Amino acid sequence: MVELVVVVSGGARAAVSFSAREAGPTAVIADAPAATALARTVAGLAQPLSGRVLVGDRDVTELPPGRRQIGYVPRGGALLPHLTVRQNIEYLVWRQESVREIVRGWASTLIYQLELGPVLEQRPHEITAQQRMRGALARAVVSMPEALVLERPDPAVCGPLDDLLARIESPVSAAPATVVFGDRQAAPDSARTVAVTP
Repeated sequence: MVELVVVVSGGARAAVSFSAREAGPTAVIADAPAATALARTVAGLAQPLSGRVLVGDRDVTELPPGRRQIGYVPRGGALLPHLTVRQNIEYLVWRQESVREIVRGWASTLIYQLELGPVLEQRPHEITAQQRMRGALARAVVSMPEALVLERPDPAVCGPLDDLLARIESPVSAAPATVVFGDRQAAPDSARTVAVTP
């Protein structure tokens, strides 16, 4: 459950209330500045003016991003340029000692499902925009989050989001509740839509 009021660039405000489910993606329809502000707030990179973010039964509003169990795919992917695709995917994984073997197997599955094998040892500037997006998606879901946030995905780069999201079904955990922040073109066809109010 998410109930937020956030500040958008220029001092405007955006408010939204929604519940995302595992059954299918939720699309929060907003203009670019509001979509970015809301996605960053849900992911824990910005504080809301008011409201809260619940993941399952846990209130994660005050938690840092790494403790929220939310995978985040920023616009354009934002892979770290000095790391290879493999290093980007594995960047946060090895901190999870207790589930290292499960996560290692899941990372291999993701690499196969997202067709990233041929580019694993390349750096982000050496691969296509579509491959960068897939690498960012793999990085976001490799730690098996309970929720997945996509910030303004570009359909021209991603292709149909329904197809891309269908590739990341984990064999060991439930699919994350997926929320796509952006305009109607960015929304998956199967998404339930929620509008943002000023």
